[in-house]
Amino acid sequence: MLQENVVIEVERRTETGKNACNRLREKDLIPAVLYGGGAGTEPISLSVPRKALLGLFRKGIHQNVVFLLQLKGTEEKRHVMVRDVTLSPLRRELIHVDFLRILLDKKMKIKVGVEAVGTAAGVKLGGLLDVVTRELEIECLPADIPASIQVDVSALGAGEVLRVADLNMGDKFRVIGDTDRVLAHVVMPRAEGAEGAEAAAVAEPEVAKKGKKEDEGAKGAAPKAGAAKAAAPAAAAPKAEKKGKK
Repeated sequence: MLQENVVIEVERRTETGKNACNRLREKDLIPAVLYGGGAGTEPISLSVPRKALLGLFRKGIHQNVVFLLQLKGTEEKRHVMVRDVTLSPLRRELIHVDFLRILLDKKMKIKVGVEAVGTAAGVKLGGLLDVVTRELEIECLPADIPASIQVDVSALGAGEVLRVADLNMGDKFRVIGDTDRVLAHVVMPRAEGAEGAEAAAVAEPEVAKKGKKEDEGAKGAAPKAGAAKAAAPAAAAPKAEKKGKK
């Protein structure tokens, strides 16, 4: 997104190193570096007023926003983008910032957030919208960088899926990567009654199988009882014969 009405004044710094950077911070200035811009372009060490940077961030002008840096005391301006910000580990205060030179006539690759727009038709029927992809990498000119990629989900029915290939992106930018990638889909919750019926269907064969085993076991036990009764006279016979001999 291009914001040419936003201009931040900066100064060149000749001293580098930890001590020099600490002296700048004591003056409420933030050390910065400007790099990029093609072959043969050297990085430039800068200092930026802390208040100017904080004001920039409060306006939401940070990543993916192109604005202008102006060298103090000159008319020299450069289109830039905030590439990286360093915070102190304990106090979480701003201590360094990296700027990236931007050439307005050169396409660039950048990551942009995905924003679902509208109410899916499946949601109106009790479904849940699941946004699977939250960010996409695109290629475009700096002036064509969108604040976000808006995805219309209003026609998405129950169980339907929206993919990258379904987007109407026009010719300002193209999405990098697999066009079959899922952006969002509508999931229908399972009814409790259906789950109970399924559980009962699974339990029925187990109960029947268990009953069958018990029946088979009862049938198998009967011959053993009969055999014991038949064996009793046989066991008593030797005792009778022994008594007769006496």
